[in-house]
Amino acid sequence: MCLGAVGRVTRVWMEADVPMAVVRTEDQEVPVCLLYVPDAGEGDHVLVHMGVAVELLDEAEATATLALRRAAADNDLHKEEPP
Repeated sequence: MCLGAVGRVTRVWMEADVPMAVVRTEDQEVPVCLLYVPDAGEGDHVLVHMGVAVELLDEAEATATLALRRAAADNDLHKEEPP
């Protein structure tokens, strides 16, 4: 299963009439296409999948999503492998 990443837009520009952004996730900055969320601006939270921002998130949604992802990651780290 492939999960999207939640991040904050840090820079926006146009590239060949396509809105683009740099999005800071928990561990990296990535270039992202904003065609699906053209109203996203600096400081906004977005859900990114395969280099495309697919949803604009408010602060509460972003915080809740990140908390769930961290909890899932922590849970996976503490699982024992089956024999």
